[in-house]
Amino acid sequence: MSRFLDGFIALGKKVNRTKGEPYEETEEGIVGEQVSELSLEKKDEDLILLKRKWEKKWEDSKIRKDIEAKQLENEKYWLGDHYTGAQKKANKREAVDNLIFEALETFLPIVTRQVAQPLVNTAVDPIAQEFAKKVIDRVVDVADVTRLRLKVKKVVSNWALYFLGVIKFGWSMEKNEIAVQSVRPQQLILDPDALTDECEYEGEYVGHYRTDVASDLIARFGGKVDFVKKEVSGDLGTKVRYVEWWTNEYVFWTLKNEVLGKAKNPHWNYEEDQEVQIGMDEFGNAMTGMQKVAGNNHFSKPKLPFAFLSIFNLGKGPYDDTNLVEQVLPLQDIVNKRVRQIDRNADNTNGGAVVSGDVFDREQAREVGEALRKGQTVRVPHGDVNRAYKRDVAPPLPSFVYQDLVDKRNEIRNVFGTTGLSSQGIKGEETVRGKILIKGSDSDRASLIVDHIEQLYDYIFNWFVQLMIVYYDTPRQVSRTQGTDTIMASEFVWPLIVSVKEGSLIPKDRLTQRNEAIDLWTAQAIDPLTLFERLEFPDPQEAVARLVAWKTNPLSLAPELQGTQEEAPEEQPVESQLLAQVPIQ
Repeated sequence: MSRFLDGFIALGKKVNRTKGEPYEETEEGIVGEQVSELSLEKKDEDLILLKRKWEKKWEDSKIRKDIEAKQLENEKYWLGDHYTGAQKKANKREAVDNLIFEALETFLPIVTRQVAQPLVNTAVDPIAQEFAKKVIDRVVDVADVTRLRLKVKKVVSNWALYFLGVIKFGWSMEKNEIAVQSVRPQQLILDPDALTDECEYEGEYVGHYRTDVASDLIARFGGKVDFVKKEVSGDLGTKVRYVEWWTNEYVFWTLKNEVLGKAKNPHWNYEEDQEVQIGMDEFGNAMTGMQKVAGNNHFSKPKLPFAFLSIFNLGKGPYDDTNLVEQVLPLQDIVNKRVRQIDRNADNTNGGAVVSGDVFDREQAREVGEALRKGQTVRVPHGDVNRAYKRDVAPPLPSFVYQDLVDKRNEIRNVFGTTGLSSQGIKGEETVRGKILIKGSDSDRASLIVDHIEQLYDYIFNWFVQLMIVYYDTPRQVSRTQGTDTIMASEFVWPLIVSVKEGSLIPKDRLTQRNEAIDLWTAQAIDPLTLFERLEFPDPQEAVARLVAWKTNPLSLAPELQGTQEEAPEEQPVESQLLAQVPIQ
């Protein structure tokens, strides 16, 4: 089955159900039936009409046509495909200097180097506060398990190339855990009238093209066995492309004009009937009855399981109006032009040859030119050598050509905020201070984009909490500094405000960060653990433990030397000991 099973997989799990008798996790066969909470009352015919309407609206939209052309151009330039159709056909691909690839692949590690630090606030009650800390630790665990940093890096890359970054949330049945997927924007059918604001999608629907083998579709949508078999002519190993349609309230799946399955939004706990006390009888005994009770959720309403990264958007549609790559395309063309001019001039450095018709015939002239190019000797059959032929050397290019090439390269790097991080660097970067200043300006420019990535993490972490409440029906392990703990959905009884630590993603210069840490330690303003963390020790806690052991008994780190010295050496201040181990940079 697909590794990323979102939406419909919840229909097969003991979630979003009315309370009933528990079942053993090891029980084989059908362990429960879909309840009315997740049943979608919409008729298949109505869903197909909606599907056709949405597809046509997207296909006919000017936004789709314009964005597809721009996406293709950006992708070609990133790949280094800067040639015309005629050049490709003639197999005459002139020299290019792909600064777009260099700048983008330098930019991405800067803004996605680390995962944002989650924050969870709740009631002032000490128990609630401790639970909030446990939620933070579990969010960090999920981010690690799902390789969230790499997923976000892919989302940012898609945004830089395709004018939109998209991440999708769900539940992995295979791993029994929250799942995160980076989605190519080209795989989506969007509402042309939709807007993206602070990672949320303000549109009616989203269609997601999915591809699976026929046997998996039959396993998931058992009621459509005959239809699927007919579509693949009985070959169940055939890959099938279908569409998963999402609104805030429901999800359904279509293959051509057939509804494979449908359900209410599975990432939501709906209200359910519960037995509650409704009064007292004449004898003082509690009277109970059935009453609708709202489901426990983190969100105020069901949402599409998508987050959208949009930065340069004027509010005209779901896609950005421009992006970094598009902005530097004209500069890249000039760079390529200058490189070609220099290349041609270099080829003409040896110059051509002008020969006298009185001395050489046409074939001999050709041989003279060939010999000169190879540095061979030319024999003049008769007459004055100086009048038989002469070299025609190409004039050198003016200096502004070379300077313009350097300027345009730096302009491209400047747009991406990578001027001080390129392999070439720039003038004025010879000193350490120069490096810090230039990299600081790069960081300031990158921080504009990092602000939006922080907001993306904020939205992701809120989705993590919502999915925990819906799917954590059994205890899940939590990694904590004081050991391990567990967490499950029933513990979420306090309202939580989930956010990220402001500035936790802002690019930081490592050299400056290390020097600041040493200065703070010297001033006794930070503890040893914080010092080792900022110095990026592989295991800061182990370093602290060894420091304490060394301070207590210096020979404890070398037990084989115990008893070999009558006196221990005079103890030095901790600051001197640590700083002696820190290389000066």
